[in-house]
Amino acid sequence: MTPFQKKQLALMRQMETMLAADSRVSTIVPMQTDFASDNQLCLSLNAFVPEAIAASIQNKLIEPLQRLDPTQYYYQKQSLHVTFHSIRIIHNPPTYSQKDIETSRGLLTKLIPSERPFPFVWHGVLALPTSVSVIVLITPRYNRFIHRIRHEFVRHGIPDDKKYFSDTMVFANTTICRYTHTPTPEFLKKLQTLKDTDIGSGVIDTVALVETNAGAHPSKTRVLGTYRFLEN
Repeated sequence: MTPFQKKQLALMRQMETMLAADSRVSTIVPMQTDFASDNQLCLSLNAFVPEAIAASIQNKLIEPLQRLDPTQYYYQKQSLHVTFHSIRIIHNPPTYSQKDIETSRGLLTKLIPSERPFPFVWHGVLALPTSVSVIVLITPRYNRFIHRIRHEFVRHGIPDDKKYFSDTMVFANTTICRYTHTPTPEFLKKLQTLKDTDIGSGVIDTVALVETNAGAHPSKTRVLGTYRFLEN
């Protein structure tokens, strides 16, 4: 783990602790009973995780938690992703227009091919008030790139409406579970045992402009554009 990644991990653990005391320090998705059919939609730039990483997440994290409580909402393997940029958060009706989608397509067509693919490390479990995520460790180059994307979207009239814990350090994660009800003590105890689970590393070479709901359910997911990073 690099010094930069250690700093990122420490900040994410700090956020985890602070959100447990006050959920207002960062935008979180509220608990609800039916994530699969939820009609609230968001617009975001996502990267679907590599197949080997998805299988490891399924085996090491989702299945053990699912055995303890199958009534929570667990992401399907094909829905597991890293959000590069949250363009507009979930809402019904959506808070973005067709013009916003077209502007996003134009920006991404210019921005994505100018960068090389990004390496990520999936390591550790983040327990938030209404969800469980895998921590994704990043590089300084990725941190700079995401700030560039945020700046360009603001400059073109689509400001990000998500509240972040840190304005300087970009956080990355892969959500694996959203709570439909308050977890049991046994579930939370299991999360603690999984806290430092190492999943693996991979390279993301493609991202997608996606309309989806909070559970990224396939029936509510529409890919609006796919963009490849610069070939090495």
